[in-house]
Amino acid sequence: MKKPVTIWSEGTRIAGDLFVPDDLKEGEKRPAILLCHGWAGPKSHLSATYAPFFCEAGFICLTFDYRGWYESDARLVTMDKQPEPDGDGMITVRARPVVEVVDALDQNFDIYNCLDFLMSEPSVDPDHLALWGSSFGGSHVVHVAANDRRIKAVVTQVPAGIGMVEGVAGYEEMLAGGYEQGIGKARGELEFAPRPPGTPDSLKGAADTGKNARYRAGLHMHQVRVPILILDQEEEEYGGIEVAGAAIHEALKERPDVRYHVFPGSHYDIYDKNYKEGAEMARDWFETYLKP
Repeated sequence: MKKPVTIWSEGTRIAGDLFVPDDLKEGEKRPAILLCHGWAGPKSHLSATYAPFFCEAGFICLTFDYRGWYESDARLVTMDKQPEPDGDGMITVRARPVVEVVDALDQNFDIYNCLDFLMSEPSVDPDHLALWGSSFGGSHVVHVAANDRRIKAVVTQVPAGIGMVEGVAGYEEMLAGGYEQGIGKARGELEFAPRPPGTPDSLKGAADTGKNARYRAGLHMHQVRVPILILDQEEEEYGGIEVAGAAIHEALKERPDVRYHVFPGSHYDIYDKNYKEGAEMARDWFETYLKP
């Protein structure tokens, strides 16, 4: 039912878990779901919860760790001038791995590359691909669905960060800090993303503020043209629901294939207190809009 797979994203190895239904027949193709976790969420969590649940409903599922996190390899950076390639076109450099850095743009490229991998699986129906995302990953799947015509259905839950656009409290400060960080990196004075002041203790790792400030996923949510289920938590602590699921719903609420549901509780309650109901709603959404 589950097997480890290797995915290559921008030249770096990503670790994934592929879930295939037990009743899959030889030569049969099934709809597939790519699951995208949040800020620093591990695939091991999704591989023990949502992925097997959706797989039991007949869907092929893929989970993965973003580059630089958990079982995946890290991007490598060098601060020295590269030497000339040898006769085999190879170079040897001293490099540092970029680990536990949340880079929204890089994470989106990981999602695109995982989609490439998933749609090329022999048992996957490439015309029936869906995205499921949670927290920062919930923002990513909206951004990707708005820009990738392969996606046929989306479920996004507690999509923290979707509202990082002009006018949202704290955005101007984030943008200014991002420019400062970008200048340091461009001049070779700053190699990695430091942990921004005020980052909640519940968030692991550091953010690449310079790149995240330019992400602005909220500008793309109007362009989502596929059925989308939005699951939110009433007491969302990462900016509030007005810059999470409610913002997506406001942009798309006139469409009949958009549903918005708010659970009681805070951000992380979606993974325990409200897990069962949320997972069942997502499964039903994929049953309705993803299966042929």
